[in-house]
Amino acid sequence: MKWYRKESLSLRQQNISRELWSRDEGDQNWDFPVDTYLGKKTDLLKLKKNVVGNIQETLEYFRKTRREVYSHESPQMVQQCPVCDASSEETNSRVEIYGAKYVQCQSCSHSYVINRPNPTAIHNFYLSDVNYAATYTDKSAAESRLQAIAVPWRDWMVQVFEKYYGRKPTKVLDVGSGAGHFVEACRRAGIQAEGIELSEASRKFSRDIWGFELDGNDYTQVYDKYLGYDVVTFWGLLEHTPNPKELLEVTKKIFDAGESGMVIAKLPRWDSLSAFIQNIKTDSIVRHLDPMGHISCYSDESAAELYFRSDFYPVAAWYYGMDVYEMLMQLGHQLEAYDVLTQTSGIQMHLQQRMDEAKLSDGLTIVGVPKNKYHNK
Repeated sequence: MKWYRKESLSLRQQNISRELWSRDEGDQNWDFPVDTYLGKKTDLLKLKKNVVGNIQETLEYFRKTRREVYSHESPQMVQQCPVCDASSEETNSRVEIYGAKYVQCQSCSHSYVINRPNPTAIHNFYLSDVNYAATYTDKSAAESRLQAIAVPWRDWMVQVFEKYYGRKPTKVLDVGSGAGHFVEACRRAGIQAEGIELSEASRKFSRDIWGFELDGNDYTQVYDKYLGYDVVTFWGLLEHTPNPKELLEVTKKIFDAGESGMVIAKLPRWDSLSAFIQNIKTDSIVRHLDPMGHISCYSDESAAELYFRSDFYPVAAWYYGMDVYEMLMQLGHQLEAYDVLTQTSGIQMHLQQRMDEAKLSDGLTIVGVPKNKYHNK
């Protein structure tokens, strides 16, 4: 099995292009035209101000808590690739971070932590760790974060859905909602939106700030409450779960009950500037290859293969990230001079746009439609 991308050799400065993603397996071939969006200009320092203001404290917290989990909990050795089910014996070792060992599948190029804490430890960490949710539940930054992140997500979702189905989505489910920013953004646009979130701190934030309740139940157990919804989003969830295919299989059932269907997932990328840097500097990581944040890190190939194996076909992709922020933060650690990060805000946004256009970004948002609703445009 192999995926290929057909695109121009010219690195043009543009925000959208049209590519052909192809999958070969034996003598079978599938071609998928994919609308590719590049960049999302964002004030990176403003988004991470609670981290930037306490860099050393945050770093020490991450080092301590991650090493504790990976040294004291009995690891659950992963036997198969979470995407293609290839044996974990058929992997290459890549990097060890805070005791977590990342390997890369030789079949689909997916990268994942092979010595995971057991599911209970992972669940309890996300459920109770207030610091983990701090970025998303900072009340002082709630509105600015909504405008900088959730509103562009919403507008892009509407644009992609309308282009494919010829109408705007009316019902959206956000799984792994965090503090509910995306749900709030959708509701402000007149879209019926609900969210599912396990974190108690995040659900409380949603109640206190936005005034609505997020569903605190297991998505795989309550999906039938959302049958017939137009869109299901995973803005940063499929990298946390040990079994991402299960979530997509449940999502397929939601769409089977309706006339439309579109799944959108934002995923961390292995082939990115952030990952390149962090493979070198393994002791100063507070995002991206954080083994309690991302137990999986996707290649473009493994993201497409995950969708394909779950009966979703890719129709759009959006590349953007925080690689410039990561690069400057690592330089700050190395030089013990954090003004390298804090005094360069004027160039960060523009440099990141160029990174995104070159597809070196640490984030990929991929859109798929159910196989039985797919039409090749």
